[in-house]
Amino acid sequence: MLAVGAIRALVGDVVCDIPTRAQRPDRRRFLPAAAGLARVLLLASALATATVATATVRLAIPTGMPTGKTVTATQLWEEFDRALPPGVWVSPLENTEYEVISAQWMRRSFLPALQGKMKDLWGRGIPSRDSASNCSGFALVCRLMLGLSAMEARARAPATATVIVLQNLPFGGLDATLENHCVAFVLTDEGPWIIEVQSGEYVALRDYPNLATVKLVSVH
Repeated sequence: MLAVGAIRALVGDVVCDIPTRAQRPDRRRFLPAAAGLARVLLLASALATATVATATVRLAIPTGMPTGKTVTATQLWEEFDRALPPGVWVSPLENTEYEVISAQWMRRSFLPALQGKMKDLWGRGIPSRDSASNCSGFALVCRLMLGLSAMEARARAPATATVIVLQNLPFGGLDATLENHCVAFVLTDEGPWIIEVQSGEYVALRDYPNLATVKLVSVH
């Protein structure tokens, strides 16, 4: 269930409306008699409500994700084991099967939508240092968009992950910061990709310039 907005079908895409501060309902109408439950509901409401200053944040989700090609959890583990340097920690896998994403659909539909959303977020002037709009927050936006596209297509959970890497070399328009950085992993039907979410640039995992300094992969 999406607690922060409603998904509704439009022509060519799906839009998730995220209410902002100006649109928050009067929580007092929803408080139950039990004080303990009231505190829980208030906390849940606060966590589920976006805090961008003004109008609705809209997340356009590309539709038409091709489906039918999947990997088992074991196969995804084997892909990580084969493609990543030794010693990289990979999170436990919750599902038994994962959707392999069409590379053609990624290029045609998903990456342009992702680039558009990044441009929109940058245009809002949201601070990036130690905030929700740092690189890990953007990686989550990418994965949320993929997840919602998979929901719309009635697909398995997409084979995607957040990757923490030491940015020793420039990639995707970002300099070599020599700091920890987050990018997105996507298993496509052309093989595994790394996406620099902030620019939408992608590369085959084997050609990723910072492959040797990948530290962690979080699937869930």
